[in-house]
Amino acid sequence: MLTRLVLSIALGMAVGMALCPPSAAQARTLIPSDPYDARILAAYHCNKATTEGDFSAERLARCKAVYDATVAFERSEPAMSPAQRSTLAIAKGLSMMTVSAVSAKLDGVMSARACKAIEAIDLALAGYDPRAPNGLEGLYELLVKTRDVAIPKCRTGGHWPN
Repeated sequence: MLTRLVLSIALGMAVGMALCPPSAAQARTLIPSDPYDARILAAYHCNKATTEGDFSAERLARCKAVYDATVAFERSEPAMSPAQRSTLAIAKGLSMMTVSAVSAKLDGVMSARACKAIEAIDLALAGYDPRAPNGLEGLYELLVKTRDVAIPKCRTGGHWPN
């Protein structure tokens, strides 16, 4: 029963982006030619594959690569505005949301590697500045909810410090 609950939460995290889009009042159109928006779109495409049922080790590796590319991009852009930093925080969080869901699905439980991805979401959200609105507030809320639902499960499994 616990395994089914964990898997349903993991699947919910994976499809959450598709089922809980930001409200029209908060949403903005992502521009593929914008390098910051491109990072969000890359995370979205990674997530979309899982909503279509791809919970493979290859998908896990691709989504981790999307995260790594976003981190590399972030390091190469030292003079970002708060809104740009927030956009990258969302992109990193979305990638790790998918990594966590795929890990939980492959492992059959909320495993240490799934919880490590949740920790990466938590760290990414620390870079989000709510005082710099960027039209991604709905995605921020989704990531906060995902993190907040997962942390107690990671604690129960012994995979979350303190």
